[in-house]
Amino acid sequence: MDLSKAKEVFFEESRELCDGLESALLDPVAYPPGEETYNLLFRTAHTIKGSAGIFGLDALVRFAHVMENVLERLRSGQVSLSDDLITLLLACNDHLRRLLDASAVSDEMARRDLPEGEPLLAGLKRYQEGRAHEAPAESAEAAETAEGQGLGGDVATGSPYWQLSLRFHPDTFRHGFDPLSFLRYLGGFSTLRDVTPVWRNWPPPQLLDVSECFIGFDLALETDESRQRIADTFEFIAEDSHIGILAPRAPLADYLAEAEALGEPLEEQLQRWIARGALTADEADRLRNGDVTEPVEDAGAPDAPAAAPPPREASPAGAAPAKSGRGDSYIRIEASKLDRLINRVGELVIASAGTKLIAQSRGDGELLESVAVINTLVESIRDDALTLRMVPVDEIFSRFPRMVREVSKQLGKAIQLEIKGGDTEIDKSMVEKLNDPLMHIVRNAVDHGLESAEKRRAAGKPEQGTVTLNAYHDAGSVVVEVKDDGGGINREKVLAKAIERGLIAEGRLLSDQETLQLIFLPGFSTADAVSDLSGRGVGMDVVKRNIEALRGEIEIQSQPGAGSTFRLRLPLTLAIIDGFRVEVNESALVMPLDMMIECVDMPDGAMSHHARQINLRGDWLPFVSLRELFGLPPSDHPEYIVIVHYGEYRAGIVVDKLMGEVQAVIKPLGELFKSLRGISGSTILGNGKPALVLDIPQLIHHACRRERRLIRQSAEALLGDKQ
Repeated sequence: MDLSKAKEVFFEESRELCDGLESALLDPVAYPPGEETYNLLFRTAHTIKGSAGIFGLDALVRFAHVMENVLERLRSGQVSLSDDLITLLLACNDHLRRLLDASAVSDEMARRDLPEGEPLLAGLKRYQEGRAHEAPAESAEAAETAEGQGLGGDVATGSPYWQLSLRFHPDTFRHGFDPLSFLRYLGGFSTLRDVTPVWRNWPPPQLLDVSECFIGFDLALETDESRQRIADTFEFIAEDSHIGILAPRAPLADYLAEAEALGEPLEEQLQRWIARGALTADEADRLRNGDVTEPVEDAGAPDAPAAAPPPREASPAGAAPAKSGRGDSYIRIEASKLDRLINRVGELVIASAGTKLIAQSRGDGELLESVAVINTLVESIRDDALTLRMVPVDEIFSRFPRMVREVSKQLGKAIQLEIKGGDTEIDKSMVEKLNDPLMHIVRNAVDHGLESAEKRRAAGKPEQGTVTLNAYHDAGSVVVEVKDDGGGINREKVLAKAIERGLIAEGRLLSDQETLQLIFLPGFSTADAVSDLSGRGVGMDVVKRNIEALRGEIEIQSQPGAGSTFRLRLPLTLAIIDGFRVEVNESALVMPLDMMIECVDMPDGAMSHHARQINLRGDWLPFVSLRELFGLPPSDHPEYIVIVHYGEYRAGIVVDKLMGEVQAVIKPLGELFKSLRGISGSTILGNGKPALVLDIPQLIHHACRRERRLIRQSAEALLGDKQ
């Protein structure tokens, strides 16, 4: 049987389980300490261990088993979730990921224990054996010693009552015995805590014999009497009937043997034991899996038994039930299949637009009406298809609590991480590309942005610094903010460093935003010393390059003494957009519709060529003439202004013609045109002709920079004339 596909699913689901376990350990608000959270932690290790046993991933089974034992003690109240235990479990979770990666390489690697796990096993053993107060072992030898101290044996249940399974022979009535009389006799020397009738299958009514016994019982019995005293109650029917007796806290192996002796459907008997409190749900899982004994703890044993597979269940950590509790169901889809679907929908959009043009050219009313209906359906399919690629930005944010926790310990700073807008959705294709830039920015906020406790006290701030991750939608964009309440960016220091390193010319006048943007230049750093976290002059230039590759931009706001905000603005999707078609010199261009404010005729005398501004109803806006930008000859035709916005910026774009709305399937530009300014991609129109998609943010910033430069030059010229 080929298990390769199932193994791929196992690795993917197990990594999601590890992500969920980490979130549960780091987020006490969403996962408050208590029974539900502890059960979630236990199920994660238990599920990974059981599923790993299917594929013979012995090293993973061995490590997860020891981890599972500690989590069992946690949920039973034998150990508490201290900060030290959280740190240990996070490290163990990392090791689970290492073992998963190693197991994915080869079967040989899957059987081999990794040396990084030795000190972790020693730490787990201290909690497993009630020695959590002891100092952790310092060497691999100590870890091996601790690891060899596990004892083999049966896994015991926690039920304090005797459990009886009574299945009376069909001839019990004919032999003169009343099943209820046995219960009355038991009640004379014990307390019946629960009595559950169990019926044999009834025959058809025409074959029913009323003298035949169809009833049996499952009992929970509280008594100090011996097994023999209980068994003597059934002395006269024991030979023909089944009398199963399980002692209080009997091993799971005894329950499994009893279930096999009954010969009834296992699931039905397990449910009766669970309902009566004889077994927990997790103990029932063990019985389903045949996992009823504690193996001798020897992480180095190559033939340690692998656990049998558990039943397939919803991933507790992946779906985060402690947060949502939703009953939604999910299916897994290969990313390549989803990409093919988006491509097909894109082709459908183009074909639909072409059909609309043909219908308009023929002037057939019925055909136009039919095409309009089809276009509406195509738009709905497009929106639904794009929604499939959208994932909550929390998929990225959830990786940072762990990093901030560890960095705060490394730096000796008290840091609180706040996460807002985690349910804001972003295109799946952006997730991995956005992770590294955000990691750099958050590290810089923690290392450079937040001051030490002494400096914060001196400034009248609380000792604990705060870093906030926030996400929200704004005008067809996804905005991701990283904010800190530290000391802010020292503009003078930034400018001095840039001049010192020859990144800008001395005496050059820069706006506030231009000064802050200097930190993104290659090789720039204001760190006084190189640390493990930052200060090498690498990273921030890569951040900007990666964000721009996503057609996004970074804006910085900083207040001295109050902190800084890095604002990343990204397109909502990279695939299909609602656009507006314009023309310049008979060339088709497309603008994203959600960035447009209005279209107006070019008013006479509205344009100031000196400062490159347009007077729009008394409001002077910077503008870009696409004819001038693309080096096209001037035209005598009337022109139009399209007012666009991006964030807090507005500008006008001067075009020749306004053609109307289109759905644009964005295709990336080839390598030859990647450096082309003002263009973000291309698309195919309904008539089959290509059109370029304008990069509105880039055009707005071009207009604003040129406006500031011209105003500055005018001011300098004016000052020169006065002198």
